[in-house]
Amino acid sequence: MILGAYMISLAAAAGILSFYGYFRVARGNMVYVLAARWSYYVMTILILISAALLVGYLIGDRFDFAYVSSYSSISLPINFKISSLWAGQEGSFLLWMVMAVLLGLWVKRKAADQVGWVMFFFLIALGFLMTLLLISSPFKIQHPVPADGRGLNPLLQNYWMQIHPPIVFLGFASTFIPFAFAMAALVSRKYDNWVKLTFPWAILSVCTLGAGTFLGGYWAYETLGWGGYWAWDPVENAILVPWLGSIALVHGMVLERTRGTFRKINLFLAITAFLMTIYGTFLTRSGVLADFSVHSFVDLGYTAYLVLFLLGFTVVSYGLLLFRAKTIPASQPAKSPLSREFAVYLGMLFIIVSGFLVLIGMSAPLLTRIWGDPSAVAIDYYIKTNLPIGIIIGIAIGMAPLLGWRSATWQSIRVRFIWSVVGALVSVLVGAVLAIRNPAYLAFLFTSAFALMTNSWQLIDQLRKGNRSIQADLVHVGVALMFIGVIASSAYSSQRKISIEQGSEADAFGFAVKFHGADQLSPEKTRANLTVDGGSSIFAATPVFLQSNQGLVRNPFIKKFLFYDLYISPEEIKSAAANQDNALILAKGETGNIGGLKVTFNRFDVGTHMEGGMMQIGADLMVETADGKKQTLVPKFIASGENPGYIPAAIEGDSRRIYLLKISADQGLIMIGLTDKESAAEFEDKLTIVLDVGIKPLINFVWLGLILIVVGAGWSTVRRIREIR
Repeated sequence: MILGAYMISLAAAAGILSFYGYFRVARGNMVYVLAARWSYYVMTILILISAALLVGYLIGDRFDFAYVSSYSSISLPINFKISSLWAGQEGSFLLWMVMAVLLGLWVKRKAADQVGWVMFFFLIALGFLMTLLLISSPFKIQHPVPADGRGLNPLLQNYWMQIHPPIVFLGFASTFIPFAFAMAALVSRKYDNWVKLTFPWAILSVCTLGAGTFLGGYWAYETLGWGGYWAWDPVENAILVPWLGSIALVHGMVLERTRGTFRKINLFLAITAFLMTIYGTFLTRSGVLADFSVHSFVDLGYTAYLVLFLLGFTVVSYGLLLFRAKTIPASQPAKSPLSREFAVYLGMLFIIVSGFLVLIGMSAPLLTRIWGDPSAVAIDYYIKTNLPIGIIIGIAIGMAPLLGWRSATWQSIRVRFIWSVVGALVSVLVGAVLAIRNPAYLAFLFTSAFALMTNSWQLIDQLRKGNRSIQADLVHVGVALMFIGVIASSAYSSQRKISIEQGSEADAFGFAVKFHGADQLSPEKTRANLTVDGGSSIFAATPVFLQSNQGLVRNPFIKKFLFYDLYISPEEIKSAAANQDNALILAKGETGNIGGLKVTFNRFDVGTHMEGGMMQIGADLMVETADGKKQTLVPKFIASGENPGYIPAAIEGDSRRIYLLKISADQGLIMIGLTDKESAAEFEDKLTIVLDVGIKPLINFVWLGLILIVVGAGWSTVRRIREIR
């Protein structure tokens, strides 16, 4: 057996032993503690070794492994060889398993008297990943062994894609912890301590899944060239839904820790965030969305197992919660709507509603199969359903810092409330002046600005008092900034298409854009060279055409200003000569018509090297005139860097000549020109580029807001872990 596959099989065996041992411990037989613990250690070590082996095979170009040849190549830089570990399904599941087993070391150490049941359920969750690794191993051998691999998709050869997947899989793995502790609490009926122990890891889910959302959005914005950062794709939503569930869970845990309320809801949310991770994996990895998502993976035989695990987890966890519901102690929540507790509850409720509506939208291809042909919802569905929710969440976030936990009076909140409303109204007025006319957008802008004002006030107050517990305030300021950035950059961005001939310039939004030409950086990559004159500054812009596994992708050039981005996305580059009536492109063996002549391209006629490193290449052509006479002609092209030469072929009985203007040997293509002139000057091949130029107002608010959310959540995670210690 292959060493890596052998390690995974042994890890599975060790996991089963640990699972059995912790089950016996949960039933009161403490004799099994040591065996269960060491079996878990062995499983962890074996998983880490197997991941290290796969990285070693990727770096060492071991193309006898199918996974290595599918996602790496000899010429791939070492940093991208390492990130190829998570380029495919098998490797990404291994990475997820690594994250999960490492988190399990903490779970095992902190579960205390609940260690039996906690580890029992945690190992069930790990069993889900282990099963997928056993079904489709990243260590499969292939024959014959290729000389080189297919390489990493050029779209993934990006800094953000090096760090995005590990962060996302850490977030997915962190949802296992609240799930395991919640299930243990339900089985043992001990509900007092599980929230305190898992609170940091629920916040970690918010931090990591939020960071994954941010990095994925920024990668799409700067790499794909379509002008946006979020397309509500099922793969994007597979991160968003558990993130929303984790956000709701964190707020519920705050209420349970401070007020003793929402115990049943928190158990439900801990289970649900985990189940949404499994469901998202099913949607994106089973192949059921292959026709609806450009990011979904093909089915590698996982579908039946994913369905089985999903149904099993759902029935057992929700069933146990329903069975124990009457035994879970509850406290009376605050009844006053003028209380922080009510504001947090309101925000929680609508975060859950948002997650549910997104879940319905991403599941549409499955749900619609029941009635006929599967279909997906339009992006408008997500906007129309989530915009009112965003308005309400803005109100909740804005009111929370003004209120006391149980109640507040108008006198206590009046000053800050009035000034915050005034500031929000000024924002709406500015938005209206800048052409925002949609009442719903104006309402969203108002509540977002209101939330920004009140939470900024709260943050400044805390800093003045020397209070370092400002993480929640940072997060809420980030949410408000993000909301404002989303409405401004998505609803009110401006775009314009311009066409520029080489050496000329065109104007867009007050910027003069000049096109100098294009460079072929590699067989997959073409760079356009532009100069942009904005009046106060002149800068170079270099958008790129990239041929990837998904077709032609256009990498934009982005120039950041304080309140907007200038976004230049290349649409196409056209050859002027190719569009002329007296020019023709032919593939090998192809026949075409030009100037009343029928021309067939037979083959290349490769000459010898000439002085100065020049090379002479000809095209063997069969030319048939209008009267049916055929003749063989070989026009030649002299390759000499930037100044090519031409040796035309004269047509017998015709004053015109055929020039070989361009060759593409790897594609078997040539371009020929027909003229009665004595030179090829009229075929000067000027290029024309078509650009999509856009202005993205307040786009930086989106990124700044998400960064504040991630920083605040990460800081809070560290602080809460220290509290537990």
